[in-house]
Amino acid sequence: MNKIYILILSFCFVSNIMVSQKVDIKFKLDNYKNDTLIVGNYYADRQLVKDTLFREEGEKDFVMQSDSLFEEGVYIAITIPDHQFIQFIIPKDDQEFEIKMDYEDLSDVKIKDSYENELFYDYLAYLKKRRPENTRLQKELEEAKSKGEDDTRILAQIAALDQDILDQQKKIVAENPNTITAMLISANFQIDIPEFTEGTEEEIKTQRFRYYRSHYFDHLNFDHPGILRTPFLHDRINYYMEKLNAPLPDSTIIAIDYVLSKFENNPEAFKFYTSYFLNQYAQMKMVGQDAIYVHIVDKYYADGQAPWVKEETLAKIIDNANKLKPLLIGKTIPDVTTYEQDGTAVKLREIDSDYTVLVFWAPNCGHCKKAMPHVVKFNDEFISKGVKTISICTKGGDKFKGCWDSLEDKDMLRLLNTGDEYIRFQRQMFVTKTPKIIVLNREKEIVIKDIPAEKLSEIVDEIIRLDDEEKSISIE
Repeated sequence: MNKIYILILSFCFVSNIMVSQKVDIKFKLDNYKNDTLIVGNYYADRQLVKDTLFREEGEKDFVMQSDSLFEEGVYIAITIPDHQFIQFIIPKDDQEFEIKMDYEDLSDVKIKDSYENELFYDYLAYLKKRRPENTRLQKELEEAKSKGEDDTRILAQIAALDQDILDQQKKIVAENPNTITAMLISANFQIDIPEFTEGTEEEIKTQRFRYYRSHYFDHLNFDHPGILRTPFLHDRINYYMEKLNAPLPDSTIIAIDYVLSKFENNPEAFKFYTSYFLNQYAQMKMVGQDAIYVHIVDKYYADGQAPWVKEETLAKIIDNANKLKPLLIGKTIPDVTTYEQDGTAVKLREIDSDYTVLVFWAPNCGHCKKAMPHVVKFNDEFISKGVKTISICTKGGDKFKGCWDSLEDKDMLRLLNTGDEYIRFQRQMFVTKTPKIIVLNREKEIVIKDIPAEKLSEIVDEIIRLDDEEKSISIE
């Protein structure tokens, strides 16, 4: 009997746990005549619809229910058709509660049976209560400044008010460390930059900036599963990438690795941002950004850190990165040979010149036709400066004859024109778009590429100038 009794008790206990693991959220919305309420959630750089709730005629409440728990985070309830909204929190395992609000004043929200949401709205109420005081002090400060009066007393009051609010924020965070409310509050804490005194004014600014950048994410809890569903995360990451790092491939690669390392204990966020960065740099928007794409593929996808990608898709991503590698800036051009019309071989690595400009083109390419006058003019101006310009036709097979037939029409006869009937260079060089311009130095390293033909003279002139400056410094 005792064993049976224990089994019955155990079954009841397990059943109660299973029953409690559900979603049952009621929205009591007074003075709202529409029968539809949209519930969504933040998700990195977007807002997703989670559910569309319909209220039966005669009913007062909108009810959102599910037998399985929702992902924790910040959610929004949106009215139709004016798209007013309130924010609320769905915690990890406390998803049965009630939200009462008035459509005519959505700032007045009352919560029942949810500690997390009561904490959140109590905090908002506290800020609302202190706001008039801040407004009054700011107005007094503005008036004092306009009259040239002493504002010391007002500034002291503002500082005291700011400290009071900060103390309250820290108290909430300390007493509720694992809540989403605490995560939202602490995300807005300022970075305390120490006083730097050594060095010039410019050096001190640099020290302050570097400290700020290295501590920029100090108050963000990247391990919290709900951080991906907050309204601040993506903006913070974007600001870090765009404002605190130079827009150069090497700097961007370091920044991406740093951001992704923050999500080491947050698989969902790591998956999102790994995919986000890959897609962002899959299409090169700036010269040299293909190096960023290749890095992401090599470090995360080819290394087995993206298990969510299907095998076939993964193989294509890796293959695409491998094709891009030979033409990354800083790489030595692949050891390929193209041929003049009479069959004379032109080995790209053996061209004797301080600089070599490769122009890949196609006879039927409209953009090539527009680019060629600029290329020919560049060749005429820079041949005396140790620059050789090589045109490489990308057509082969039965279209190979067109490479030569259109040279005169495009006024290209003064260039060193080459091609390959079997387009063998494509096995080592991933040229998919024309015109494609690549500038090499004497060592046949890629200095720059994918630049517009009309900017060719300006860019190469600058490259030569910088190289000359570097040589003069070395001599001295």
